[in-house]
Amino acid sequence: MSVTKMATARPATREVRNNYTGPYGRSPITHVGFCEARHLHPERLPSAKPEKAVSVRLLDTSNETIKNIQQLADSLKRLLVYDLSLKTIPDGLLANLFHLEKLDLGFNHLSDHSFPDSVKGLENLIEVRLNNNTLTVIPQFLRRLRKLNRLDVSSNELESLKGVERLKRIQVLVLDGNNLGTVFKDVAHMTKLEILRCKDNNIREITPEIRQLKQLQDLDISNNKITVLPIDVFLLPKLDSFNASYNQITKVPTFNVNVQSKHWVSSIDLSENSMTKFPGHLMLMSKKLDLSSNKLKVLSWNSIKKLEWNTDQEMFVEENPLTYPPADVCDSGLRSIMSFFQESQAEAKTYQGVKILMIGSRKSGKTSLIHSLIDQQPRLSQEFENNLGSVGIETYDTSFDYDVEEGRPGRSLHLNIWDLCGHPFYLYPHYLFLEQPSIAILTFNMAEYTEENFDEMVGTWFDWMIAKTNKLVVLLVGTHSDQVPRDKLRHISVEVPRRLTSHLDNRRKMIQEKIKVIEAKPEISPTLSEQLKTYVKLLQDRCTVQTEVIVTSSAVFKGFDILKMSIEALANQQKIFPNVMRVIPIFWVEVETYLEERGNTMAVPVMEWDEYAAEISHKFGMKHLIDCITQYLHDTGKVLWFSKVPKLKTLVFLRPSWLFDIFRQIFRHDFADKYDYLQEDRFKTAGLSQGKFDRLKQEVLAEGIIDKDFIKAAISNCFSNDLNNSFQKTLTLLHDAFEIGYPVSKRTKDKFHVLTVDKDGEGRCKISKLLIPWLRKTPEPNDLRQEWDKLSERRKLAVVFKFPRYMPPGLFELLCVRANHDKYKLNYVFHWGGGIHATHKEHPVRLIVMYNREGTENQRDVVLRIESRDNSDSDDQVPACTMWGIILPLLLEFEEILKGYAGIWVERRIECPLCGTATFLGEWLTPKETQGFATKTCDACGQEVDTAFLVHPREKKRVPGIIKTLRKMRLARTLAIEKKEVDTTSS
Repeated sequence: MSVTKMATARPATREVRNNYTGPYGRSPITHVGFCEARHLHPERLPSAKPEKAVSVRLLDTSNETIKNIQQLADSLKRLLVYDLSLKTIPDGLLANLFHLEKLDLGFNHLSDHSFPDSVKGLENLIEVRLNNNTLTVIPQFLRRLRKLNRLDVSSNELESLKGVERLKRIQVLVLDGNNLGTVFKDVAHMTKLEILRCKDNNIREITPEIRQLKQLQDLDISNNKITVLPIDVFLLPKLDSFNASYNQITKVPTFNVNVQSKHWVSSIDLSENSMTKFPGHLMLMSKKLDLSSNKLKVLSWNSIKKLEWNTDQEMFVEENPLTYPPADVCDSGLRSIMSFFQESQAEAKTYQGVKILMIGSRKSGKTSLIHSLIDQQPRLSQEFENNLGSVGIETYDTSFDYDVEEGRPGRSLHLNIWDLCGHPFYLYPHYLFLEQPSIAILTFNMAEYTEENFDEMVGTWFDWMIAKTNKLVVLLVGTHSDQVPRDKLRHISVEVPRRLTSHLDNRRKMIQEKIKVIEAKPEISPTLSEQLKTYVKLLQDRCTVQTEVIVTSSAVFKGFDILKMSIEALANQQKIFPNVMRVIPIFWVEVETYLEERGNTMAVPVMEWDEYAAEISHKFGMKHLIDCITQYLHDTGKVLWFSKVPKLKTLVFLRPSWLFDIFRQIFRHDFADKYDYLQEDRFKTAGLSQGKFDRLKQEVLAEGIIDKDFIKAAISNCFSNDLNNSFQKTLTLLHDAFEIGYPVSKRTKDKFHVLTVDKDGEGRCKISKLLIPWLRKTPEPNDLRQEWDKLSERRKLAVVFKFPRYMPPGLFELLCVRANHDKYKLNYVFHWGGGIHATHKEHPVRLIVMYNREGTENQRDVVLRIESRDNSDSDDQVPACTMWGIILPLLLEFEEILKGYAGIWVERRIECPLCGTATFLGEWLTPKETQGFATKTCDACGQEVDTAFLVHPREKKRVPGIIKTLRKMRLARTLAIEKKEVDTTSS
């Protein structure tokens, strides 16, 4: 801390007592700083100069000196009383110095009882230095200093920081050279703290409270007894310098560094520790990294290859037992290390890895399991305050290395791990990313497991996975085993596999019973035949489940050897993963490296397939291999290419983490708590006022409607440049490709949102707000339900989809988005959490789409129904064929959605228009047979039902309009040919 500039003082009379005899003569001498002076100068007191003195350094504390200081009380702002061997502060020295802003009492012999009562009146103090004394506790007078922002109590004998609770304005705190065992819990309230020095103490850990120090720029914890560094330190948003040298650190935790929005740290010093694993990820965020004097043997190319060749970064690894790269290469600096790796990698082989999906209920220990597996040491993740768990999807890269010779790695099984948040809110957003080939690790908390919550912890997760894909590869992992008695561990390890086997068998038995019912019929209709094929296909699922529970504990690092061996055993099964551990051609690796660099330079790292294929083939050739290369990159998590999803197969996402970040900002289970105007600068930067922010946030929470200005601010951190253009591209992606919602509008005069939007001259809608069905939780209005019930006696047509086992989350929501398209000609009247009310734009028909649970207590099916009712004013009701013309396109759209779920079990039904029972098979996919009958008998009411209400009418092969169109097409084709011949002749 430097001495601040001088300011003002009043002139003092030159009155000297005849009996004063000091070390410098017959009148006191001090160092004085006058108004606007830059330095202190020797001056005898009282001074004859007319300028006012504002800074004084005392050379003695005689009575005469104290008297002269008191005469400066009205102007004095800085008093330096250091290095005078004081054991106590003279009573009169500090009295009446109410304007004092800086007090330096360092390098004395002050103890806990050395301060007079007069010090309590110095309430304007901004800086206090008490360094190099003999204090054992924080002096009580400091508690009264509400303006204090700089405090130095270094080189004392402090064992506790009790007494600093009220010091909330502290910006600089120096605690070096004491006997402190803990610090961060005591200073967590200092939210303005910028510099914290606490070297040469007895600190053993950095507690999670450090995450509250969001303004911290300079942290020095060197020469303590710290063994583990928490992730929170490196995630401090303004950290610029971090020194943790001369501790007992063995490993640095693994965490993701966002290439686009990372915060650069100028210096990270981890020298003189005991690290054995190279923390290469720190090079992605630090300008200078000092790892000298550790126990590193091998440096990893995976992190260093991500650095730019012309980087000005520095890395020091001297005094390590390095074998790869050789020590002489490492001692020559980062550029030499990068050159060595580039040359040696030309000879190295790359092996295909596997993707790991970490799933399970919230607080089941997934993130801690991942960190412990990667770091090979106990790791308990405390990612978020209040232990709410992670949000969205986080990705991690690690590898199992084999055949290591002289430090040089040989074969490696690379793992790309996706940590899927287990909150039920994410079951729909994460469905898109659940695909094969991958290994799913299902975790459950053994400490909280009971027989009653088996379905919640295990059973429902299998239903969730099976509905999307019937080719599962699953490891079952129990966590928190250190909190469970041995006898209960044994019981759970037997009970869970037994219940899981029974759960899967019950599903198969239910399907087999359905098959028997169909096979027992004397005649099998085309519809039943298709249903039979579907049932048989469901029984052909290929589930590879290691039913034996892998018992683990991240707290004590238990069970990770078995987990590692289980992953290796599955990954090496050629029938399941035929491509894992195959040697990847160098050409493919070059494409991978290029795409990684390309993605890091793009604000929106997404390419159209044609553009992507053209760029790769132009740069590397081998156009016929692009599909194979891209599929390899997708399977290993390097890019995302949803080749089997119609809306997304034309896009390639070069940076998956970017897409996960976008989804994380919109789909959040903690939306209400996460977005706070005072805590989030991005909303202020985007130009939102507090009032507008509150209004837009309430729209999301109450109605599931999110304004584009709110989205833009929320995802602004995901873009490195060109915010406006990047945002518009991303908004189009979310709306067109991912179909997260549909546009709505609200004019100034409107009281409620209108579920339609105006189009421009080209027929495109302007997106100002999106209604996201997954966020919509509003109830159905009673008046609309009453209006609907009044139409119960009118002509109606009701279609039902039954899901006997499990209805995947998001099916209804996606149908709502697609049904809002212009081609269906629906006008949404109201959208509530479980359905929509709509009218048709051309016919007097009212429509409802909704889902709920129906059935008995033992068998409650989830049912999605689409029903239309006549809404005309006259007795001449809308014919059934017209209703089919409205409903059938929606049914076919929903069938397209269902194709994305290979293991889904769904039954199609039509309700009897007479009794309202869903007794008839839904035959809209195979209508031919029923179209040949005039009526069919309802099994419930026994009445004959017109088949016009059961299937759509036959399509006419030829109609005059079609013939007329064909004739026009032929004529146009003939004219075009004749014109071409004329042009050829002329030329």
